[in-house]
Amino acid sequence: MRKPLAGGRARADTDPMGFDPFPEGVRRAVHGWYADAGDRWLAGVPDTVDRLMRAWELRRTGAPFEGGSHSYVLPVERSDGMPAVLKVTYRDAENLAEPTALRDYGGEGAVRLYEYDPATGAMLLERAEPGTSLLEHEFPGLDERAAARERIAIACDLYRRLWHEPVPAGEYPVCPKAADMLAAWEARYVDPAARLLDRLGRRWVERAAGWCRELRDSPAEGVANRDTHLGNIVAGRREPWLLIDPKPYVAERAFDGGFFAFKQALHGPLGGGEVVRAVAEGLGVEVERVGMWAALRGIDFACESVGKDEGEAVLGAVESVVE
Repeated sequence: MRKPLAGGRARADTDPMGFDPFPEGVRRAVHGWYADAGDRWLAGVPDTVDRLMRAWELRRTGAPFEGGSHSYVLPVERSDGMPAVLKVTYRDAENLAEPTALRDYGGEGAVRLYEYDPATGAMLLERAEPGTSLLEHEFPGLDERAAARERIAIACDLYRRLWHEPVPAGEYPVCPKAADMLAAWEARYVDPAARLLDRLGRRWVERAAGWCRELRDSPAEGVANRDTHLGNIVAGRREPWLLIDPKPYVAERAFDGGFFAFKQALHGPLGGGEVVRAVAEGLGVEVERVGMWAALRGIDFACESVGKDEGEAVLGAVESVVE
């Protein structure tokens, strides 16, 4: 899901002293996914924003960014005049270690982390400008397929740079492990619930369990990213492309290619096999492992997809990445 947190557009200039209401999409998503806990978080955000605006000496320069899912993201200016972004996120297992990754990247290939509030997980981030996503960036002179290959090459080069050996988390959240995700998936597919069998069919469940077994023995592990897609890579000035909104996991390098390859196979103009080969080459990893990670991410997505037509499209993309 696309979240314009460090390079998107605010709705309009606003009063630097007031609190702007949540974008309706964020309010709906947080309430829908987290119910009462989400409502409590929504109610507490105004106080968090007020406290951090004062503590970090910030001035509001626009209304909250539209288009996110569970973050209140505000364009601000620091006391030195530097544009920045204040991000207050509903924390869950997937995004908990975002500040840890940004701290470790140190601004190399990703937006800089200026401040971090351990009590709430809120962050003050570099404002990536102009902030156009790689998904929206045009490549004059290239046709659709050539542009897709160029986007894949740029993204994989960035993911390859960002992968690094784990470092002690210290006061920051510990990164989750892909091995734990894999074990949970394997348990689900080895002993599938009736609802899962009804949605996927036994053939897909058995194939998914087999891919889990094959991926157990992982090559060297470092910090990779779970939510890899073209909307989370934005244009910057100090570097051509910067990662925003990382979801770090301790994992092998091929893990970076899993969700990314699946998304490109599902929505892009290239066939799944071509995507997987291009991603594996870009990351410097085995084609087969990228394909299995991509297939498992697709199967996981299919478990949550709504409607027969969407489910068939997802499984078609899964088939294409392991053919």
